[in-house]
Amino acid sequence: MLIPVFLFWYVWASYAVNVPKWDDHVLRAFLFYLDEETSASGKIYQLFKQHNEHRIVYDRIITWLDFHLFGKFSYLHLMIVGNLSLIGLIAIFGLSLGQSTIQQTSKWKPRKSFRLVDCLLYLPPVAFLLLNLSQWENMFWGMASLQNFTVILWVFWAIYLLAFTQKIGAALLVAVAATLTSGNGLLVWPVGFAVLLLQTLLQPRSNRKPLIFWTLGAIISIPLYFLHYEKPPGNPPSRGSFIELIGGGLAFFGSTAEALPIRPVIGSCMVVGGLSLLVVLGICLYILKKWISHKTLSPFDYFFLGTASFLVGTGVIVAWTRTGFGINTLITSRYKLYSLLLMALLYTYIVGEIQTSAKKWILSLGLLFSIILMWGSYLTYLGDTIWLRQWLITNQFNWTHKSNSSTVSIDSISSRYINLSPAFYDTALPTIVSSAQSSAIDLQVNKLSGRYDIVNSTMPALGLGDSGSYLLARSVKRTYLFPVRQNQQSIRKALVHPANLFTTGFRSDISTAELDAGQYQLFILTIANEKATLYSTNQTLESAGPPVTTTAKNW
Repeated sequence: MLIPVFLFWYVWASYAVNVPKWDDHVLRAFLFYLDEETSASGKIYQLFKQHNEHRIVYDRIITWLDFHLFGKFSYLHLMIVGNLSLIGLIAIFGLSLGQSTIQQTSKWKPRKSFRLVDCLLYLPPVAFLLLNLSQWENMFWGMASLQNFTVILWVFWAIYLLAFTQKIGAALLVAVAATLTSGNGLLVWPVGFAVLLLQTLLQPRSNRKPLIFWTLGAIISIPLYFLHYEKPPGNPPSRGSFIELIGGGLAFFGSTAEALPIRPVIGSCMVVGGLSLLVVLGICLYILKKWISHKTLSPFDYFFLGTASFLVGTGVIVAWTRTGFGINTLITSRYKLYSLLLMALLYTYIVGEIQTSAKKWILSLGLLFSIILMWGSYLTYLGDTIWLRQWLITNQFNWTHKSNSSTVSIDSISSRYINLSPAFYDTALPTIVSSAQSSAIDLQVNKLSGRYDIVNSTMPALGLGDSGSYLLARSVKRTYLFPVRQNQQSIRKALVHPANLFTTGFRSDISTAELDAGQYQLFILTIANEKATLYSTNQTLESAGPPVTTTAKNW
């Protein structure tokens, strides 16, 4: 159990950086607008106002608490809280396994409660599945880790309470938290209603009060969620054909397979997704057979039906709303948790239902698969993780260095709420603002519509983390830094030494919209053993500046 936990947090601590990404900026803006409000109603509005299609009340509360506890708020703290939700999900699976042992206890030795060992013995595969680098984007993104991880924790917790306990008050409270964390948290209400309705209809002398209370909670919560709701801009123009929707859904449910060295990626994801859904269907038919045979459904059955319905329902919604952006969108890292959870759920249910004599075989197979998947993920997504870190750090440089000097510029509002993250360029600034110190490096620059595709085939791989090559664009007015994607080879060559994953050469893509208008000389900045070196390329970039109009958004 400790192996995946240690690896996860070690990698997170190695690559996490306190720099906002995309929507993260809205949390700083939230603190500013909250302070500007003078009325209680205005402050409540800032807390509950719509963000894209979501009500991110939970994210805003955690941000407010962090700011008032530490004087400045940190995106690292938000990531920690969000990533801890994965530990909470593992705990719920453990409790479910512990509960399943009660129903399997011999009638000659009845037991009313489970032991800690019952929760932990078969849990390691779940930890290996959920704690790996497949989720690199959410792991290192403050708002996304809080929102995307925590909403699932709330939903699974609510379904656990409905299935295994009589604590309807606690379940309602957790369901409201899910609703106020992310848009798909609304699914907790129909799923919870279905679980309670089945319990009411199938269990003898079942108490109907939980169903009534839950229904009232849904009647109040759902309309309030859509009060003053506006359809967010930016939806795709089309949802894709029926075949594309089916393919996108299968890829979504099997996106875990991307971490395995099996190609083509989309095809392998669709196969794994199809197999996972077939197993879900098989378990549902097994539960149906139990009911037809007049066997009492166990709390574990209700837990499986509820959580599987939530995962499948979310997949259908994502496929319906995102396939228009392209099927590759459905296997991105931010959605990986649903595929991983589906596998963890299938494993957990099978372990909980089969006879004790066969559990060790399922445990062994589960460990073998989950460990291979975990290690594959740390190699498959290492390049993405390093690129994201370097992209965030270079973004911070570009925001805070508005001239060809080492002077840091940060607006008073930002400095009021956040601290700048320490970065590799802090000690490299003399090199960054100086002339090139070495001979020219060959660089291929291809001008495309609105962007430059830049390729190098000679620069060696310089290591992990912040080490490596960066592109530096300098005009007469200012300097920009951009990350590159180092060329990679097969993960088989990096099984023991992850640094072997990278090889000679790199590629980068620079949008002209990111540059102020002007002509820029292009350089290569290398960081190796904390030493910075600047190379000329004899190449230039030109930009007409950022676009006058930008993509519409509601934040």
